[in-house]
Amino acid sequence: MNVISIFPRAGMSVDGWRVIRELGNGGFAVVFLVEKHGRRSALKLARHRDSSGDDKQTHARTLRELSALLLLDHPNIVKHRGYGYSEHGNVYLALEYIDGWTLAEWAERKHPTVREVLQVFDKLCSALSYMHSRGVLHRDLKLSNVLIRKSDGEPIIIDFSCASYSLAEELTDGGLPPGTDRFRAPEQFKWLREHKADHRAKYAFRVADEIFAVGAMLYELLTDPRPTEVQARVSLNSTVVKPPPARALNVRVPEALNDLVACILSREPARRPVDSEALRRELGELLAHSSAEYLSPVHPPSEQRQSELPEQPMPAVANSSFHGSPTRPGRGWRGLVGGLAALIALVVA
Repeated sequence: MNVISIFPRAGMSVDGWRVIRELGNGGFAVVFLVEKHGRRSALKLARHRDSSGDDKQTHARTLRELSALLLLDHPNIVKHRGYGYSEHGNVYLALEYIDGWTLAEWAERKHPTVREVLQVFDKLCSALSYMHSRGVLHRDLKLSNVLIRKSDGEPIIIDFSCASYSLAEELTDGGLPPGTDRFRAPEQFKWLREHKADHRAKYAFRVADEIFAVGAMLYELLTDPRPTEVQARVSLNSTVVKPPPARALNVRVPEALNDLVACILSREPARRPVDSEALRRELGELLAHSSAEYLSPVHPPSEQRQSELPEQPMPAVANSSFHGSPTRPGRGWRGLVGGLAALIALVVA
């Protein structure tokens, strides 16, 4: 039976969380700025997926995102603060509230130097190395899923709605895992062509896919002065045509960094850095450079957006997509928490 979703407005309450305002609205969830016991959080309230008649699967999707977050505790990964059901049956996840810009917005408005961009990616790779050591794969790394916190400039990876982890059940019907096509590794599309006749085949997402996504994000920032704009862009994952070298599109890109980006975006997974820790070491070597080209803005500020009031608060961006669906609350929730705890213990053992 379909259930109609009713979303709260400012001043209303969701399971004790007071709604302040809406932060984001996606196809699968609405994200609100909320407050409880004097502490602000981002509450991700899932929509009911009326098109899905599989309550068990939609329930499992919500649990998988929750499970991934419960496995992680890193300063550059969004923190989990609670979960439950709203009064209307929608499942929610309460997350750390991050007042920040997306990585693309930050690049446009703060005019970072090459060194500052490398520092951000060094920290992202630290978070990914930790995440991968815990058996978690994000599977949807992109510019909008990294926030730069305004208070201290720290990058935070958000939106684990596509994430998976060791022993997690595969929930996707299609051959490829969920994600964003522009940041998919080229081998995913090659695999899809080779297995188009086998509808039961599933692509095995690997760390090499995650590494490629990091390279795609870095390429975007180095070559595009306005990455938030919707426009036609060169394909990064074509199995036929390689993207132009970053330095060919932006002469400000140092040659050594240009070569590293080309390596990360290699058509051959084996030619990329073997893992996120190896990539972090290579970024660290570049950070040791102190020449003028590393201390200059990646793009001339005149080509980027000019923030009239750069210090004024901007609408915070929170993880607003939700690749999963809620189930109706019932007697099994408390037992489910116990089962989830057992699952986490099994994964980390």
